[in-house]
Amino acid sequence: MSTIDDQPHLPDGSRIETLFKTQEIVGFCAWDGDKCIAQLHCYRLILPHGSTDLWPDWSRPSYLNGVLNGCLGISGPVWCHACFHVGRSIDSFAQSDDSDSRYFGRGIGTAMAQASVRWAKEHDYEAVIAPGTPNDLFSFSVLAGGLPWTTYQKLGFADETFETNDDLPGWVQGNGPPEVINVIEAAPEVIEEVEAALAKGRPKSELRSKLMVLRLKNA
Repeated sequence: MSTIDDQPHLPDGSRIETLFKTQEIVGFCAWDGDKCIAQLHCYRLILPHGSTDLWPDWSRPSYLNGVLNGCLGISGPVWCHACFHVGRSIDSFAQSDDSDSRYFGRGIGTAMAQASVRWAKEHDYEAVIAPGTPNDLFSFSVLAGGLPWTTYQKLGFADETFETNDDLPGWVQGNGPPEVINVIEAAPEVIEEVEAALAKGRPKSELRSKLMVLRLKNA
């Protein structure tokens, strides 16, 4: 069990202040009465050739460099989904990384994604981009703080993945930032789901996240 003091990836106060100054909001929350029980963290990028300086290194998607270099053919501000945390409150996060499973399967993550899209439209963003986790790998989606790419597809997002790799993702092979690998090793159910999928003949490439994009102009 990890306490909040053990988490090296939490933004410091100055970073949060800078985020508010540059992008107006830092994400969205879901509430159960007066209790915050879910969060969606977001980042603003200006394409092409923008900066990811405020995006923590450990959670920076590999596709970001390509996005910044113009692979999507988008110019202007884009709204990026970084991670979801459903079933977490301030009180629970102060004790552990565990989520309250009573909030799973209720469409909370989807509703926050929809709210994010509405906000981006209202504030003249060119697109919303997000990592879509592999479908049917529920434990990984929870751990990674992501929505399945199939959920994004239902919301109108398109798969615009430009990175191709037929091998298993690095996190399955034990390659990646220590912060990520340590968390995965502490959650054996994640790898068990991967092994079950492979045993059923699922291609390795389908265990990789997809770059999901919703273009907002003229949408």
